[in-house]
Parts: sequence; structure tokens; C-alpha cells
Amino acid sequence: MKRLEHLLPEVESGLARLHARLRNRERALQMRMSELEAAERHIAELEGKLLKLKQYRGELKSLKEQKRALQKSPERRIGQVLLAPYRLPERLIKVIWKKLFRPSAGEGAAARSEYHKWLERHRATTGDLDRMRQEALGFAFQPVVSIITPVFNTPVRWLRECIESVLAQTYEKWELILIDDHSTEPATLRSLTELAASDSRIILAKDEKRRGISAASNRGLALAQGDWVAFLDHDDLLEQDALFQNVKWLQDHPDADLIYSDEDKLTEQGFDSPIFKPDWSPDYFLSCNYVGHFTLIRRELVKQVGGFRSKFDGAQDYDLFLRVIEQTNRIDHIPRVLYHWRRTLTSTADNIQCKPGMLDAGRLALEAHLERQQQAGHVAIDWRTYLYWIKRELTEAKKISIIIPVRDHVDLLARCLDSLTSKTSYAPYEVVVVDNDSQSEDARAYFSHFKHRLLHYSGPFNFSAINNFAVKQTDSPWLLFLDYRTEVFDGDWLTTMAEHVQRPEVGAVGPRLLYPDDTVQHAGIVVGVGGIAEHAFRGSPAEAPGVCRQQQATRNYSAVTGACLLTRRDVFEEVGGFDEECLPVHFNDVDLCLKLRRAGYVIVYTPFAKLYHHESRVRSQPVEPLEANPMRERWTQVLERDPYYNPNLSRKRADFSLGD
Repeated sequence: MKRLEHLLPEVESGLARLHARLRNRERALQMRMSELEAAERHIAELEGKLLKLKQYRGELKSLKEQKRALQKSPERRIGQVLLAPYRLPERLIKVIWKKLFRPSAGEGAAARSEYHKWLERHRATTGDLDRMRQEALGFAFQPVVSIITPVFNTPVRWLRECIESVLAQTYEKWELILIDDHSTEPATLRSLTELAASDSRIILAKDEKRRGISAASNRGLALAQGDWVAFLDHDDLLEQDALFQNVKWLQDHPDADLIYSDEDKLTEQGFDSPIFKPDWSPDYFLSCNYVGHFTLIRRELVKQVGGFRSKFDGAQDYDLFLRVIEQTNRIDHIPRVLYHWRRTLTSTADNIQCKPGMLDAGRLALEAHLERQQQAGHVAIDWRTYLYWIKRELTEAKKISIIIPVRDHVDLLARCLDSLTSKTSYAPYEVVVVDNDSQSEDARAYFSHFKHRLLHYSGPFNFSAINNFAVKQTDSPWLLFLDYRTEVFDGDWLTTMAEHVQRPEVGAVGPRLLYPDDTVQHAGIVVGVGGIAEHAFRGSPAEAPGVCRQQQATRNYSAVTGACLLTRRDVFEEVGGFDEECLPVHFNDVDLCLKLRRAGYVIVYTPFAKLYHHESRVRSQPVEPLEANPMRERWTQVLERDPYYNPNLSRKRADFSLGD
């Protein structure tokens, strides 16, 4: 009997582990089924588009046949003879009109994008470039930068423009390594030879057979002599100060290992579609290769991680960067457009769908990264946006205390709790409601038969004090602060958030909150915009991608809202919880997140956890809260420059639109 009593705890523990494993497998199966359904919907959409394309082609073919028939008809021939005397003066008038009334340069520029005009105002002037050349001569650290450019049958004009953009650099200690990956176009071959002879810093190497972009890039790496390497596509352009800005950065940041900058698209009409990037955002990088162009990396580090790998061609740079970030966190960002990515019909600069193999190569690179990092999970493709979604395995579902402060408004609280308890798939959790001096009869009646844990907090409303009080009354390892006006509609919302909070580097997690009309209430918080802080993408349609797809991407922010914030008890207590003294009502969630960041943790926004937030869409403009002053005093630097919001973007609103 005693023996059985000793064995019982072991059996119970084993059953619990088995049950947890079974739940993980069930969830994995549900996720895969969901991914399959999403892929099938995407295929159905593509089939619909293909059917329409076939119909249009059929109609076009019919119209061409009708045109040919008309051209051969006797009626047309008779008409041409009759109209001939009138056509000569008409042509003459057109020629004269073009010569006398040519459109002015200003009229021609009207077709240019607003961004193109913005760039013209912000890029380096001729005077700036002259000063940069002089300044570069005085740099204490003047490394050689090896620029590696694989080439294959590049149109001559584009190739010349690409190389000329390197020759025009204001920092002159560079070498350009052109690797001809067995081009067959005679014009390209002639142009390569001529261009290589034009400057001793240009090195040309030719492969005897086509080996692909990774093999060509690796050959360039083998020839490189510089301490730093950069990669330039054979039809793209560098700004004239691209190398200067990078080497200037190194004067003050000599420990950097990887430096990236902003970029845009080069079209026939000019520059368009800028990509203004955040500073290093590890979670955003795992959603897409936002680092992209223009990137400098220490050559020794590239060699250390093994260079490029041909099995990831199409996403070879993503695979390389993933291996680099496993070795260093010294990743810097220059918030300046230094690279122009040419948009062509077959380029991913125009549409990633042009190269579907690239998506799968990127997915495989991410899965290899997870395996190397020993992180359980798998990589899915979000077919709406072509972003990656890493679905992490929840290694242990720890108990969560869901803390909900309220005063009266029990109708909203009841809706919140009913949706939470009926739809949330995560377990275990407890609901802890903190009643802050409710006075209504409805509240008394509701709480008289309340089935959840109920705490009482007396005194004026102090969000920080109420939540800190509740935390002390609980012992759960994980804490969720939740607004009573929220409503659950997606069962996996809490599990999705828990996947991130289990990561030791994460301090807090926030979801996507929607207004009842399916527009965004919260998709992360940008600080220093619209005053102290502003919700990102507020008012945007729920399923809109947002600028650079960031509304739908798992990414890092400086803060997330306290209306639904998941954190771990240990990190919450480590930074002292919410500030009861200086921030009783406003900005306490922002302050908490900034304290977590200062302690070395990252803040994660996940769009894949969604709830409704029944907050009024009409926002009044009261006098600035008193709490604004302590926030400015405490967080001056980050309010001036939010690292997750590019300084070239609007400071009036957090919609990631172009700034002044």
C-alpha cells in the first residue's frame, strides 16, 4: 500500500506530462489544418484571377482578329484613299505643336511621387557631397569596403548605372568585385570588360558555368580584401553618400558587426515606395527580411558563419543574416535612404509573388535557424501578406492571473468575462477582478453571486496602484492585465501571447485590439508621437497590411497597451511594477514597458492574437495629462527617437506615413 502511495505522485506527474504533450500535438494539428485552409483559400483566389486572365486573353484575341478583319476590308481601303489629303496637315500640326509647346521640367515632374519630391529635399546636395569627400579624408578609421556584385545578362544601361553609382561614392576606399555568373549576352560581356578597365578598384571574375547567386557571391567573398563587405544587386543603385554614411557611423560605433540602412524602389518615373525601417527589431526580422539593402558586414564574421549557401538561393541573404545574428547582437541601423532597388516585372522589388520559390527558401532558412537555436516550433506563411509566422511550441502552459480592474459597468465586465471563459482555449488561468468602490445596485447584485475571485480596492481610481495591489494577492508566474471593455472572439488569443512571454528575452506581449467596426484600436505603441505616445495604425482597417506590412507582422515596439498586456511576474517585480506615485492614470503601461526595455527585455506585438476593445472611437483632446511631465523627464531620449519608429516618419500620427 505504501509502495502504491509512493508511486502515485510519479504516475500523476507522468500523466500530466502526457496530457500536456497530447494538448501540444492537438494544437499543432489544429494549426496545420488552419494553415492548409488558408493555403487553399489563397489557391482559390489565384485560380479565380487566372480564370479572369484567361477570359481577358480570349477577349483580346477576339478583338485582334476583328481588327485584322477590318484592316483587310474593302471599306477601310476606300476610307484611307478618301482621308489621305486630310491626314498630312494633321501630322504637320502635331509636329509643330510638340516643338513649340514642349512640357516644362516642372510639368514632367508632376508624375513623380510625393516621396520622390521628399527625397529630392532630403538627399545630399552637391555641396554636401563635396564636404563629405573632405571629411572622409580625415576619418581616423578608413577601412576598405568590398562591394560584391554577381552579374548575369544584365541590361547594359542598368549595369552601367549600377557601376557608375559606385564610382560616384564620396568615400573612395572601396573595391567593386563583379562576378560574371556565365552571362551569354554579348552586350553584357563587352560592357563588363569595358567597365572593369575603367577603374583599378573594379575586379572582374568570370565563371565558366552558371552556378547561381550564392556560389557567385562566395567567389566574390574569396576575392575580397576589405575588412567590410557589402552586397549590391547588378541593376540597383547606391546613393553617392552610401559608403560615407556607413564609415562615418563606424567612427563612433567601432564595435558594430552589421549595419543596414533604408531603401526605396527605382521605377521608370523616379523613386517610389520607400522602406523606412526600425532599428534592430528581432521579431520583425523573423517575420520578413526587412534588413534587406544596403548592408555592411564584417568580412571575418561572414567567413565565420560559412558565407552563402546555394540551397537557399532566392533567400540567400536572409539565410546569411540569420546565421550572423546568432553570433552577434551588435546590429546598427542608419535611418537614411542609401539604396535604390530597381523595380522590374520579374523583380521581387515589384511583387514577391514573381518569385514564389523565394518564399519557400526563406521559410526553410527560418526553420534551420529555429533548429540551430533549439527553439521548438514551425514556420508558416501568412498568405494574405506573404509574411512569415513562427508558431512556437508552448513548452509549459503556466498559470496566468488575469487581472481586471473595474468600477461599476458590470454589463461590460459580464460581456468580457463571458467571452473570455467560453472562448479561451488556454489553461490554466484564474480571473481576478478588482472592484474599485462600485456604487451601483447592478454592481452589488452582480458581485453578490460572482463565481470568480473578487478583490476590493478602496480610494480614488489609480490604475497603477490597483494592478500592483492585485499582483501581490496572486502567486501565478504569469500576469495578464486586461481592460473590462475587451471581448474575446478568437480562442487562441492567450496561447498565441503565451508563446512569446515564455521566451526569456521578452518582457511584455501585446495583441491587436479592434474596435467593434473592425478597425484597429491598438497595434503597438509609438512613443514621442502625438505628444507622449500614440497607438500604431489606430483607425486602420483590421486586415489592412499597413505600411511595409507592419500592421500584420509580429514585431517589436517600445510599448504595448495595458488594456491587454501579458508579462512574467519575475520581470514585473524586477522593474518595480507600475508607478503608483507619478503615473496613477496615464502612461503607466508605456512607462512599465520602457522600464522593461531598459532592463534588457524586448516588447512584442503579435497581430495573431486579436480581441475587440469597446473603447469609444471618438477621442477627445483634453488638456495634456499631468503625467506627461514625469514621462518627459524620465524618458527624454526615447521620446525624441523611438528606436522602433523611423525618424523620417510622421511625428504627428503613428500611422507610419511620410514625415515632413
